[in-house]
Amino acid sequence: MRMRRVLSVAATLLVGWWLFADTVRYYRGRPDDDAIRFAHFGTYQDYATWKRLIAAFERGHPGIQVTQEYVAGWYGLYDTKMRQQILAGTLPDVLLVSLGSFAQVADAFADLSLTDGEPPSATRTPTGEFDAVALDAFLLDGVQRAWPVSGGNLMIYCNTACFDRAADFRGEPLPLPNDDWTMADFRRTARALTCDFDGDGETDQFGFWQPRWVYYLPFLSSFGAEVLDETETDWRLTGPAAEAAFQFYQDLKLRDRSCPRPQDMAQIVQDVGFLTGKVGMCVNGPWFMPFLRETQLWDQTYLVAPPRGPGGRATRITWDGIAVAASSAGVRGDHARQFVRFVCSQTGQEMLAETQRALPARLSAISAFLRADGGTRSAKFVEALSYSRLQPQTPYFQEMDYAINRHLRGLLDEQHPITVDEFLANLSQDDVIVRRFSSPVESTP
Repeated sequence: MRMRRVLSVAATLLVGWWLFADTVRYYRGRPDDDAIRFAHFGTYQDYATWKRLIAAFERGHPGIQVTQEYVAGWYGLYDTKMRQQILAGTLPDVLLVSLGSFAQVADAFADLSLTDGEPPSATRTPTGEFDAVALDAFLLDGVQRAWPVSGGNLMIYCNTACFDRAADFRGEPLPLPNDDWTMADFRRTARALTCDFDGDGETDQFGFWQPRWVYYLPFLSSFGAEVLDETETDWRLTGPAAEAAFQFYQDLKLRDRSCPRPQDMAQIVQDVGFLTGKVGMCVNGPWFMPFLRETQLWDQTYLVAPPRGPGGRATRITWDGIAVAASSAGVRGDHARQFVRFVCSQTGQEMLAETQRALPARLSAISAFLRADGGTRSAKFVEALSYSRLQPQTPYFQEMDYAINRHLRGLLDEQHPITVDEFLANLSQDDVIVRRFSSPVESTP
């Protein structure tokens, strides 16, 4: 009983520290007040990478210290904490930011636009050295609120062992796809990979892990469908192209049975399904490669572009940027900007790129991204930059995301699925969509 009480008190103190540490620091100060604070999110590998980068910066700038503030996991928890810090006036000096909610919080960040009077070697990096789409994504109303750091587009990962097993089971070759494959090719491949090896009526291997809608964006674009228009204000997810894209999405699961249902793989996520050979194909980004290289599956992993459709070939890309808090002024603000410049420098970008967890925003650092595996698989992501399309970056992305996911449940309901027409109509009439965007405009098939 006493041990349980001690553990309960310890847990309460840890949660309290996570919630209120920034406020305490703000009002009471701390021993390292001269250090600038840098906040980021991600996996432990991301933590270790940023730790090395901070150490390299401090060696080259002995008068500046950086305190690393890490939130484990992906962007959701980090975004929540960042918004709390904005309200409390405790925002770190430098922050890693993601496009998903960037526009909503950008007013809290300093203007990092370049001026003609600044010497290139001392205080700025020529914008032409950065991916133009990435740079423009963090430009709001003519103000550069962040600089792009790294990004990720999506490829189809294939487990070649699954292809071999399916070929043996069916008694005929099942060739690996090439970058010119079509939606019809993809569907046939997913069906062929789906096998009941022991004949017990239960599928032992599935063709494809059905992605959430954000990872399905390459397919939407290839069908010629759009979510929003170029101004991010008009709702475009309607019309023949959207109908075809979501009919394909529904058929893969409900008609072809090529994608596992929750009851088929209880408690198994996409990566585990792929790694265990339960799923032959999945959609994923470059961040999956470093983990695969540490497994025996690396040699049997094959990457291919998303299939072509009526709209051509496309994939989705998003970028992370680095921003300086508008409240970081004087010496702290100058030190914060020096850290940003280092992250965006050739050295900083190569340190991030060589992990292969994301593409560097600085074009000259792409060679470091390719070096890690000799370009055998990483080259696919670099080639895809030419047909990558930026993920919608509306300030209402999270609300839109929840709305789409909510209505997709009806489309994929096994017992009483709604039609694709009903799904698109219900979605376009959702309160969030009606409130945040203008009336639907049919996209061209």
